[in-house]
Amino acid sequence: MINPFENLDRRLSNIENLLLDIKHEPKREPQSPIVKDPLDDLIPKSEVRGKFASSSTLWKWEKEGKIQSYGIGGKRYYKRSELMEALTKLKK
Repeated sequence: MINPFENLDRRLSNIENLLLDIKHEPKREPQSPIVKDPLDDLIPKSEVRGKFASSSTLWKWEKEGKIQSYGIGGKRYYKRSELMEALTKLKK
């Protein structure tokens, strides 16, 4: 008859060997997360105007609070994410 603890002893030995292998592995430095450039989300008004909405529509959306404009060096920019949120889904 087979000893029921023999199988258990073998499994415990395997677990012990795996733990020893893990203990002796060289430690890896944690990878630093990739930092996304916050300016990547900004689109100049010149690119938005005509392709996405007219100047008057952009002005109207700003006054209604649908989108926010951002200024850098006398130029106006819009966030891509805010422009996408301003879109409304049309029913078919």
